[in-house]
Amino acid sequence: MGKKNKFKAEEPKTAAPAPAQQQQQSAAQQAAPQASTSSGASSSGGQQGGGGWQKQGGQGGQAGQSWGGQQKQSHGQQSRPPLQQQRAPGGNQQGQQGQGGQGGHQQGQQGQGGQGGYQQRQQGQGGQGGYQQRQQGQGGQGGYQQGQQAQGGQGGYQQRQQGQGGQGGYQQRQQGQGGYQQGQQGQGGQGGYQQRQQGQQGGRQQEQGQYQARGPPQQQQQLLPQPAGSIKRGTLGKPGQVAVNYLDIDMSKMPPKAYHYDVKIMPERPKKFYRQAFEQYRIDQLKGAIAAFDGRASCYAVDKLPLKTQSSEVTVTDHNGRTLKYTVEVKETADSEVDLMSLNNYMKERIFDKPMRALQCMEVVMASPCHNKAIRAGRSYFKMAEPGQRRELDDGYEALVGLYQAVMLGDKPFLNVDISHKSFPIAMSVIEYLERYGLKTKINNTTNLDQSRRYIEPYLKGINVVYTPPQSFATAPRVYKVNGLSRSPAASQTFEQEGKMITIVDYFKSRNFKLQFPQLHCLHVGPPMKNILLPIELCAIEAGQPLNRKDGATQVANMIKFAATSTNERKAKIMHLLKFFQHNLDPTISRFGIRIANDFIVVSTRTLNPPQLEYQGNKWCAVRNGSWRMDNMRFLEPKQKCHKWAIVYCDPPHGRKMHFNQVGELERQMLSQSKLVNVSLADKAEFRTFKDERNLDDVFGDLKRSQFDLAFVIIPQFGASYDIIKQKAELQHGILTQCIKQFTVERKLNVQTIVNILLKVNSKLNGINHKLKDDPRLPMLKNAMYLGADVTHPSPDQREIPSVVGVAASHDPYGAAYNMQYRLQRSALEEIEDMESITLEHLRVYQQYRKTYPEHILYYRDGVSDGQFPKIKNDELRGIYAACAKVGIKPKVCCVIVVKRHHTRFFPNGEPSQYNKFNNVDPGTVVDRTIVHPNEMQFFMVSHQSIQGTAKPTRYNVIENTGNLDIDLLQQLTYNLCHMFPRCNRSVSYPAPAYLAHLVAARGRVYLTGSTRFLDLKKEYAKRTIVPEFMKTNPMYFV
Repeated sequence: MGKKNKFKAEEPKTAAPAPAQQQQQSAAQQAAPQASTSSGASSSGGQQGGGGWQKQGGQGGQAGQSWGGQQKQSHGQQSRPPLQQQRAPGGNQQGQQGQGGQGGHQQGQQGQGGQGGYQQRQQGQGGQGGYQQRQQGQGGQGGYQQGQQAQGGQGGYQQRQQGQGGQGGYQQRQQGQGGYQQGQQGQGGQGGYQQRQQGQQGGRQQEQGQYQARGPPQQQQQLLPQPAGSIKRGTLGKPGQVAVNYLDIDMSKMPPKAYHYDVKIMPERPKKFYRQAFEQYRIDQLKGAIAAFDGRASCYAVDKLPLKTQSSEVTVTDHNGRTLKYTVEVKETADSEVDLMSLNNYMKERIFDKPMRALQCMEVVMASPCHNKAIRAGRSYFKMAEPGQRRELDDGYEALVGLYQAVMLGDKPFLNVDISHKSFPIAMSVIEYLERYGLKTKINNTTNLDQSRRYIEPYLKGINVVYTPPQSFATAPRVYKVNGLSRSPAASQTFEQEGKMITIVDYFKSRNFKLQFPQLHCLHVGPPMKNILLPIELCAIEAGQPLNRKDGATQVANMIKFAATSTNERKAKIMHLLKFFQHNLDPTISRFGIRIANDFIVVSTRTLNPPQLEYQGNKWCAVRNGSWRMDNMRFLEPKQKCHKWAIVYCDPPHGRKMHFNQVGELERQMLSQSKLVNVSLADKAEFRTFKDERNLDDVFGDLKRSQFDLAFVIIPQFGASYDIIKQKAELQHGILTQCIKQFTVERKLNVQTIVNILLKVNSKLNGINHKLKDDPRLPMLKNAMYLGADVTHPSPDQREIPSVVGVAASHDPYGAAYNMQYRLQRSALEEIEDMESITLEHLRVYQQYRKTYPEHILYYRDGVSDGQFPKIKNDELRGIYAACAKVGIKPKVCCVIVVKRHHTRFFPNGEPSQYNKFNNVDPGTVVDRTIVHPNEMQFFMVSHQSIQGTAKPTRYNVIENTGNLDIDLLQQLTYNLCHMFPRCNRSVSYPAPAYLAHLVAARGRVYLTGSTRFLDLKKEYAKRTIVPEFMKTNPMYFV
């Protein structure tokens, strides 16, 4: 599933406003209320850990918090408390104990025992494993421990357990007793988190909570340990807990296998009655046997179905009383058995590929209660609005709320449930649509659509209408798809009947029906080749039809208002829909032996510390709640040269003009603020005016000849658009521009606005706004190039437009200055074809600035769905390696996929407050346990403070890591890079390189405006080459 049109207006995902926009709304970090229902299925899930971090007065008077502890059983088995506390000083403490090894990242004040800290020891005798994954028989220490002491094999993920007698952290030893236990030593084996499958001890009992960390007693929290032999997870940060919108799936009564059948239904169209046809067939032919049908070509059943050899005919009746006949044929697939047990044991057997068939079967089963109660669009099921509760979005659309659901794999399978919002056309007669939205006036018998057809036609095109013939025709209503309006009104539009031409009005008259509105055009419907024309007054818009079209600006704004709610409200809406669908009462789900829990699971979180930001003169600034104030701070490295600047505005020959004193005010404020933040502009700006687009060329040409460094262009309300200004400035003249809307200059010129503009101006003039203060505890990468890439696709209704590739790469020591490359490629192609030439160019620029090539390349790739990961690895990474080989270097490459299109959300306890209006988790919150796939290096992080609505975590999947960067380092580095976005003094929702790549792709899209035909993309790209000299002098012109 590729990324659905990223630049669709529906997606405030990165509504990073066009540079034209003044108010850089703090990088528009809205938690995108997806108007679209596309889903990025993430592979995640996890056990609901009930245990650890309890308050314990550990031995020796210290309050040891035991991590691990019992696992909350969803079905009434009691959780047993840990039998005794192990005195294991755990993770992040700043260990001052006497002897014995202090835990994880401590700032080692050690006594005699081994020193903690992040070291990676692989020594001989007591083998302290630096993150290695050992599965030895007797005492060997299990994987990822951080420097354990000698005696006895202490298990994996603990941070240095002392004492002999092996306490198991998480190794997976295959000993006699139960499958899932971790680190059982022969005799005294206290396994953290074991699950013994033995008769005597009940299903999952924990014998002893491991992984304690000493510290102040905390509220009962559970930080579940990690499942066996799995990938190392992060340890930094302040531990906590949060609810996630995943439901536990109880599969204890699920049969071991299901059967998969092929379903063939003829005729192929209309597909929308397939379910009814199958249902009819199931009752008549299969004697009511329970089967889950996917609505197209497959069904799953627990019992073998009593199949007949021949296909059988069924009759279906639609809403309007028309009957349709279908033939249904069901036969076993070649490999019909689906192993449902693979969902239970993909963990234990460490199967690296996901149990795909069983997952597909589960998805189909889980959807069975939703189809007959709701409208399906993607993976969401939209419930029709209750009478009197319609949420209108303007332009004839309403917003419906739907339940999104998907089965996710974490430590175990979960059901991810969320709400999605989508706009649907409101069911009403076409006449009512015209009166209320299209024409906004009453229609009479002289109303004509000639003038307004260009507004009306886009709405009607592709919509289904129900045509109700006059009573004198005595035929049932039927549904057609609209192609557009007829050429002429009904009174003059003719067609051939029995050899002679007749108007539509006359035809209806001849069949005893007089059209009320003869001057209205007709709807051209059905197959475009057939000329079927229907009078508008006999048609109505069909209810409940999901459309794949780009929402207009007002629709999007209204949708956000409706959809942006606090976490508490969002959870209430999800619970309301779950109650409406009642999954556990569905016969199909029950027959498959599945039950879903009725509340969200709780997972462990860690909140990372934000970096400190350094400004000029060694002054630094602390980040609070995802943002910071530059009070009295000056930009770190402005370019000291005095910049020649101009203000260009529109002075039309007629119509409303701008007041000169407003332009003067812009100059005055810009100068006074620029002195405060240290951007050097000449003491006076030149004022230039242009009459129209053509005149703009003369102005830009003149400024270029006079060697101006920067032009502020005020975008008029009518006339030259942002896109035209940027095309002329960057593709033709090569002059740096900063656009500002006329409305902003006239109404919103305040200090905040000016400072926001200067953040961009300083970056464009090659200045550096701020950098991260170095933290000795976690040294960051030296000599690294941060690379970000994104591909934006056109919306499904504009497939003739190419996709645009945007890549941004850093060329300074701090990851603050970037250069860009863009490319055009065929529509909807996900992987970047030209990665090698792009990377070569970035390496060249890096070398030019740094006089060396990078040792590390950290590649953040945005906009890839799960199924595309191998393609990225095979094509794009190969391109990067090829480019490196050409310049003769072998850097270490780490590739992180940045996923925003998923439906995982975090729901903290508590209520919204004035500091946290939507009750979101704090910025820096990381979840990398329970709901992430055990065999994949991935984590969720919320790095921003959501301005409106529920914050959407970003999911990071590490698919390549040749430098073996540690997960703690990667998570902190990723969080730090979220503070390096130059447009605002806030932490944004994903790292700056990826965010900037998004801006590059958006700029590439700007260069396409005004063209509709793209025949040869190489030629089209050549026509839109950015002036090379300009790119060299102002590489970061695109922010």
